[in-house]
Amino acid sequence: MFKLTPLTAAILVVLSAQALADNSLSTQQQSGQGNDAAVVQITATSVIDQYQAGDYNAGYAEQLFENGSSIQQQQLGAFNISHASQSIGEGGNVALQQQQGTGNFSFVYQESQDSGSATTQQFGDSNEANVEQLYPGIGNNAIVIQYGTANYGTAEQVLHNAGQINIYQAGESNYAYGDQRNGLGGSINITQMGEFNGNEVWQDSQTASQATIQQYGQANEAVVDQSFGENNMAQVFQVGDLNAIYADQYESTASSLALYQQGSGNVHFTYQSGENLVLNATSLGNDNKVYASNWKGPQEGGQFGLDQRATINQAGSGNVANFTQDGVGHVMTTQQNGSGNQTKVSQAENYNELYFDQNGSDNLLIADQRGTANLAQGFSNGSGNSTSFDQSGDGNQAYTAQLYGSDNQITVKQADSMNVAYVTQGGDGNMATVDQSGTGQMATVQQFGAANQASVLQQ
Repeated sequence: MFKLTPLTAAILVVLSAQALADNSLSTQQQSGQGNDAAVVQITATSVIDQYQAGDYNAGYAEQLFENGSSIQQQQLGAFNISHASQSIGEGGNVALQQQQGTGNFSFVYQESQDSGSATTQQFGDSNEANVEQLYPGIGNNAIVIQYGTANYGTAEQVLHNAGQINIYQAGESNYAYGDQRNGLGGSINITQMGEFNGNEVWQDSQTASQATIQQYGQANEAVVDQSFGENNMAQVFQVGDLNAIYADQYESTASSLALYQQGSGNVHFTYQSGENLVLNATSLGNDNKVYASNWKGPQEGGQFGLDQRATINQAGSGNVANFTQDGVGHVMTTQQNGSGNQTKVSQAENYNELYFDQNGSDNLLIADQRGTANLAQGFSNGSGNSTSFDQSGDGNQAYTAQLYGSDNQITVKQADSMNVAYVTQGGDGNMATVDQSGTGQMATVQQFGAANQASVLQQ
């Protein structure tokens, strides 16, 4: 990013400019090619209006120490450049840029603004937009609107309270970037429609902020990072083909992630560490995969710290969910519907819980629990399902049931005291194994069908 200083602006004034103050109005209209226009306004409530039609034109507008002032820049043509700058304003300053054509570049810079807004609108092909709002700021709004092909939109807010960033793109090969750092109560909203879209959202050291990403099309990719924050929320919504989500909340408190994918071949990687974090992930379609990245997998992950909760919902075929919870007070809920689904869960430390539900064929669940007072439940419906629990500690409980199907297998291993296991299977070729060691344990196995086997070891 660049910013012309008042000294640089003064040099541009020689070309075509006005330096005004005291409730001034500056209007500039140019047509043709290779024109330059510059206006500088200081300490006033003023208006700058620039209009350029043609190619290879440049417009510059700067307002210093302004209150309730506005900048409007309009450009028609190809390879035009517009730059608007508002610094150290008292409040309510507005910058608006509109470009139509090919290969244009626009940039809005706002520093130390309150209740200001910066808007860039581009219509055409291969356009680029940049909005930068720097420290400090309260209640400012950055808007980027693009239509066309191969557009690039970006917005940045640093040390802002209640700042808002909105980026809207329609077309193909678009890229969006939103960045909020060291702020309070900020929000980023990005909407992309078309093909080959990609975006990045960075909310570093934010408090009570939120990010919402919507993607429609194919081959979309989303990156969300809310690290070193508190009470933040991120939502990612994808519909299409070959989408991928990278979502991280590192060293965060009381934050949440909500991820939704619909289509075929979707993959998302998630990593959370801290205290009281929530993850809700839903995959609908074919060949969806859920991993918990650190960083990035495919088999690593997932939630680390205190009192984390994760809910994984998958519907379709060929889905895979891998997750790891390490810490105290975690809860894991997973549900898979379809064929070829797999779930692998690893929980460590105390009072962890797991609930799972698999419906379809060729499903597999492996759960590894360590600590005290862990709980694991089931169901598996279909053929070729396998369920395995490994619990060690005090007061563990395991309930599993597979009704109905064929080639199902259940294995439960519990160590130490006061463990309870119930196993129920219905179908053909099922096998159940329960291994308990300790004191006061109880095991109940029920199998229905033909060629079933049961093995219970208590010591």
